[in-house]
Amino acid sequence: MLLTATTFQLATAQVMKEDTTTNAPFFKASKFNSKGYVGFEMQATQILKNKAAMVMGLSLNWVINHKYVVSGKYQLLTSRVDVKDRVAPSSGGKIYLTHHFAGLAFSYILFFDKRFSFQPELAAGWSAAKFENPTNTKYRHDYGAIIPAVYGIYNASKIFRVGVGLNYRAVFGTNFQGLKASDLNGITGVVFIRLGTF
Repeated sequence: MLLTATTFQLATAQVMKEDTTTNAPFFKASKFNSKGYVGFEMQATQILKNKAAMVMGLSLNWVINHKYVVSGKYQLLTSRVDVKDRVAPSSGGKIYLTHHFAGLAFSYILFFDKRFSFQPELAAGWSAAKFENPTNTKYRHDYGAIIPAVYGIYNASKIFRVGVGLNYRAVFGTNFQGLKASDLNGITGVVFIRLGTF
């Protein structure tokens, strides 16, 4: 019992020593800085290997010590992409694809205190493809997705930022009614605005 109490006292003393600025808990210590921002994205992307499409994106971002960012991201295919040639080539009419992505991302901001910043990011999460064939039968399939990205940011003010980026959407999963996971892969150019603080 004496050994346990002594060990606890030594560990407590070490933790208090690590925060040289204050004796407050870690999340209140002056060395810890927590900020947040909302991001809105417009993306021009490649899909079905050779088709161009538009994607809209929204992100909620937690920034730790001005550099480390944890993000929740959602992306939605907003243009009409016809997948009839893959899922029902003998049918009449067009079959439009609905595609979503939702996931978490981790990134690091370089030069956060300069006018221009650079931010590599890695996102991973859930991806879904849906469509309805001419007989009104609805199909849906879930995939996994990984999206590495890089962003260039212009820090216009303390709460407003704009920028451009480039990413690659890599989708993984089984074939689905003739639609392959690789059909959803693609290179994407991004334009965005961010509202909040770093």
